[in-house]
Amino acid sequence: MEDKFIAAHFFSILGEGNVYTLTPLVDASGHSRILVGSLQRKVYCLEYTKGKPCMREIPFTYIPAGAEIISMDAINRSVIQEDYIIGITIIKKDDIRGQQSQFFNIYSDWDLNTDSDLDTVSQNCLPLHLDYVPYHLYHTQARSSDLVDETVWLLSGSDCNIHLYQSDEEGYQEVNCSELFPEFSDTLDQVTLRINILYSSDGKTRMSAVCGEGGSVMVYRVCVQSRPNVTATHTLKWDYPVSSVNLFTVNTNARLPKILQGYNIEDSVPQIPDRHPTHTVVATSLESCYVFRDFPGSCDAYELPESDGHDVVSCCVTCDIDNDGENEIIIGTYEKSVIIYKRKLGEGEKKKKEDEREKDQEEDCRKWYTHGRLKVPCAVLALECCDMIGDGTNQLIVMTSAGTHIFQHNPADLAQLVLHRLERLVDIFDKKMMTTTTTTATTTTTTTTTAAIEQQE
Repeated sequence: MEDKFIAAHFFSILGEGNVYTLTPLVDASGHSRILVGSLQRKVYCLEYTKGKPCMREIPFTYIPAGAEIISMDAINRSVIQEDYIIGITIIKKDDIRGQQSQFFNIYSDWDLNTDSDLDTVSQNCLPLHLDYVPYHLYHTQARSSDLVDETVWLLSGSDCNIHLYQSDEEGYQEVNCSELFPEFSDTLDQVTLRINILYSSDGKTRMSAVCGEGGSVMVYRVCVQSRPNVTATHTLKWDYPVSSVNLFTVNTNARLPKILQGYNIEDSVPQIPDRHPTHTVVATSLESCYVFRDFPGSCDAYELPESDGHDVVSCCVTCDIDNDGENEIIIGTYEKSVIIYKRKLGEGEKKKKEDEREKDQEEDCRKWYTHGRLKVPCAVLALECCDMIGDGTNQLIVMTSAGTHIFQHNPADLAQLVLHRLERLVDIFDKKMMTTTTTTATTTTTTTTTAAIEQQE
């Protein structure tokens, strides 16, 4: 796998971050920037401008001297313009009284009719005082009582609760979880370290997963067609803290591009199943990582090989890193390693028809192997997969205690992949044209024969 990736760039950042201070920010064109926070209250934007790497500090307001950034998250609410919302949680220490205070700062340009660049957004802050120490900050979609989807914030705290923040006419305020997220309405028996939510393709259900320092993992299935209600729940327990939990499907959700939808080739390309079995990868801090198949419907688990031999697992993401249409599992460790796992298929299974693939994917999520490994100079804190360069493929973003690495695919491999897929597309068009020509010729012959018979009669 090392020869498949090229170290595109390394951003050296003054001040170490933590596992919560790396977040991507996607613009309207689909390209991503990376926001990185340090404990020294500085936030940097990492991006590529005309193919060249660039790093600059973003002067966010309401982060006073002596404050520490705990967690960050960001989202672009619009698909046609830049409408950024950025959340930053901080702890401010008071050296005089020996006390500390916590804040959740929400940055946004409240004028929805104009593009909002980062410099403008960073100056518009809504600070919310917290009476607990913040941990993981997570944004997601929620369906309100009037069936309108909106972006909300979920924030785990030292009080063993998950707090919900919803927008109103004046900004954002904390609301009770019972209406929108009933799975988080009760106080948990541990501090939550990670929150992950995955909606079904039809938007009727969602899976919610949380893990924490007490070693528990809770997974919920929630029906959201009308008022959200929990339909299934499952809990697992370890003796050590669980650092990460991720919900994912084997298939990626890539659809036929709009530019090709008018050529009637839908029957010639693999179809994505309507139902995606949801799987869960659990990364424990001191033990192995596990993949649970169709969780919580099944308790079948598969231990990821070599996942317990690289010190503490600090982070985990799932994405299609090799562009084959299936998601891979990527974990980062304090032993300066990034390990990539891929689902294993037998030779006979590779030759099966596409309409049998869904069953194969349900059965074979127990089979994962080490697909590759990357070494970095320092401990890995966070991982992301996004398109920073703007070439249409995802880069692997690795944040370490010394800075942030950008790994991109080998251009020669990408060129070969693009040529191969163009050849397949040409073959599909050729077969479609041959079928159309044959059908037209048959129709013409039938029409001519029918006309001749009618004349004889």
